[in-house]
Amino acid sequence: MPRLRCALVLLVCLCTLVVPARRTHAQETTAATGAIPRRVAPGDTTLRAMRLRADTAVYLLTAFRDGSELSVGSITDVITRDGGDTPLLRRVLTVQRGASRLIDSTLSDARTLAPRQHRSQQPQRQLRIDFAGLKVRGTIGPLDGPGVSVDTTIASAVFDSGNWDLVVRAMPLAPGYAAVFRVYDIETGMHDYVVRVIGATPMMGETAHVVLFQLGGQREVTVWIGETTRHLLQVETPLGPTTVLRQTLRARATP
Repeated sequence: MPRLRCALVLLVCLCTLVVPARRTHAQETTAATGAIPRRVAPGDTTLRAMRLRADTAVYLLTAFRDGSELSVGSITDVITRDGGDTPLLRRVLTVQRGASRLIDSTLSDARTLAPRQHRSQQPQRQLRIDFAGLKVRGTIGPLDGPGVSVDTTIASAVFDSGNWDLVVRAMPLAPGYAAVFRVYDIETGMHDYVVRVIGATPMMGETAHVVLFQLGGQREVTVWIGETTRHLLQVETPLGPTTVLRQTLRARATP
């Protein structure tokens, strides 16, 4: 979705508008010569959703502007697995910015990453979405009102836009890898996201894949994902010509 609900997804929760960013020469070269992205949908045989382990991660959000650094909040990301005939991946993201708190929770099929449910409570509004195959029902509106109803049938299987990073972390990332996948957002509908592995670098005790995440046009986010652990290590989002929002892993607790 063009407005990512920020950061850990990054942006997935803060609803920060991602502004078009200038590409580096390396990124221009990659975009020009990279492989044709593979289309990935829920249940794709290349996805390894079971590698996404139950754990708790804490991220710091820092804004960098014209050489200045400002702490803007934190994100706590809790992932658990529910057993049963249809194993589910439950995720709760809590974004804290001063006294303001946003709680975003999702349920996905633990094997295919197909979405099942999405709930979000923000200071001024809330949303509820239920997925059943190609059917999407939900409401979005103020905390103290009934909200606007959504009842639609989508054209193809999608992922939850709030879990884009889980999809990328489950992919067979490798040098030169490229993929495109479709997501659904209750406010803006369906969108295609494109990811390309543009390099690797040491980070937090392991080699990290450097992934360019393209939201359409020139809007891009850079993501670092652990090669071995598949942890989301860092995210950088351009907010303007001289401003970058960085989400950085600070603590992790795996059962």
